Amino acid sequence: MKWLVVVLLSSLFSSCFLFPKYKRTSFSYTSNGQAKTIPVLVPRGYHKQTLETDSTGTIIQQYNYGNSLFYIAYLQDTGKAIQPIIEEENIPRVAEATGARVYKGMDSASLLWREVRNGKIRVGYRFVPKALEERFDSATNFSLVRAVE
Repeated sequence: MKWLVVVLLSSLFSSCFLFPKYKRTSFSYTSNGQAKTIPVLVPRGYHKQTLETDSTGTIIQQYNYGNSLFYIAYLQDTGKAIQPIIEEENIPRVAEATGARVYKGMDSASLLWREVRNGKIRVGYRFVPKALEERFDSATNFSLVRAVE
């Protein structure tokens, strides 16, 4: 019986720490007059969180990590750029499950960037060192899968 209690308690405590490098939050926006909320997983350690909205209905939620940046956005105008991606030089990979277009690259300072576009939703990061790539990619993937427009 003690063995069962130990196993149950250890599984309970380990489930609390499944995402120790991430923080759960949410992103809210209005589409076609309906309020929507997306669960978001962001890498821990951000110093500042900002929310920008404009008169067109664009909403950008950003998390600053010193020089690095993670974001999720809802864009009324899908032609608007959050980060400068030269589409002729960066052919997107299309995610089979969602149909999202995935752009990824490295800037001149050898820092990584990524943006995933699914309809009017964009999730991405900029200025991320190679050592943190997996953490930021996982956060981007988690958030985008939940962002079905």
